[in-house]
Amino acid sequence: MEILNAVYFGNPLKNYLLCILSILFGVLLGKILRYIIKNYIKAIVTKTKTKLDDIFLYAIDEPLIILAVLSGIWAGFNFLKLPENISILINEGIVVAVTLCVMLFLIRFVDDFILEYVAPLTEKTESKLDDQLIPPLRKFMKILIIVFGSVVILDNLGYDVTTLLAGLGIGGLAVALASKDTVENLIAGILIIVDKPFTIGDWIKVSDYEGIVEEIGIRSTRIRTFGDSLITIPNASLSTNIIENFSVMRKRRVLATIGLTYGTPADKIKKAEEILKDILKNHPAVVEPIRIHFVEYGNWSLNLRVEYFIKNLGFDYYLNALNEINLKIKEEFEKEGIEMAFPTYTVYLEKDNQ
Repeated sequence: MEILNAVYFGNPLKNYLLCILSILFGVLLGKILRYIIKNYIKAIVTKTKTKLDDIFLYAIDEPLIILAVLSGIWAGFNFLKLPENISILINEGIVVAVTLCVMLFLIRFVDDFILEYVAPLTEKTESKLDDQLIPPLRKFMKILIIVFGSVVILDNLGYDVTTLLAGLGIGGLAVALASKDTVENLIAGILIIVDKPFTIGDWIKVSDYEGIVEEIGIRSTRIRTFGDSLITIPNASLSTNIIENFSVMRKRRVLATIGLTYGTPADKIKKAEEILKDILKNHPAVVEPIRIHFVEYGNWSLNLRVEYFIKNLGFDYYLNALNEINLKIKEEFEKEGIEMAFPTYTVYLEKDNQ
């Protein structure tokens, strides 16, 4: 017993033994917790219908074990009388470690919660725009937790957090002013996601640019032109320009002028109108309204204005329908002897009698 009461560096030997035992107990407690979680709690959690408990268990698994070990270390050093500077250093180290454990738990829990609950909600929507918010949202939440945890650590270490936050505020304002365009594009990207003027795969026209939307990002949108080049347009520009979305058309308008020769008699003009109406009304791709009128005496032709609409079932469908209709018009006009005009001029020569 005298040996246990022997003092070394200001502490009896039994206190050193209690410190070591306390640390070992913390390590043992951590191993016991891991065993219980792995073999019992995890089996119970996997049988439940909700995934929230799975997320919570995965997030708290390692942090809880580390906290058990830290509690043993903290309790162990409480048995010793240490110099004030060393005691403060140990306490601050434990506070930092505990805060890091909490940060690890929050990062894991929030990240998995977004993947399990928020991401499936975006997959159910028709638009793919909101799907693209998930990766930056996950990064933002991680950064937010790290920043908040860092502030807590600095506050516990004795730093003036108020001054630091004020400095960060001024610095953040400077960064925001310097990155004004980036912020504008970010806000515009969010507005596009909310407003949904187009989706990936839509055929749109913005200013002088036209093509298929290939990618919609937070900062910019990429459009594949019909010449196969890739155009990147900042979202801020998209939000201030008129966007024409061809993919949402219910039908495609066709407006054409068919010119007949000036030698065509009136009854043949009427016959031409009847042929056109009959072809368009009987074609499965054509929908109302159908308008056919003799509208003009042109420079070299009698002009029929032909207007109709084709079902919007894709661009190839539109082109095939046009091809069939135009060929049918040509065939029927030839059967009836109706001639289409082309640019011609009649020149009259006056002979001088003298």
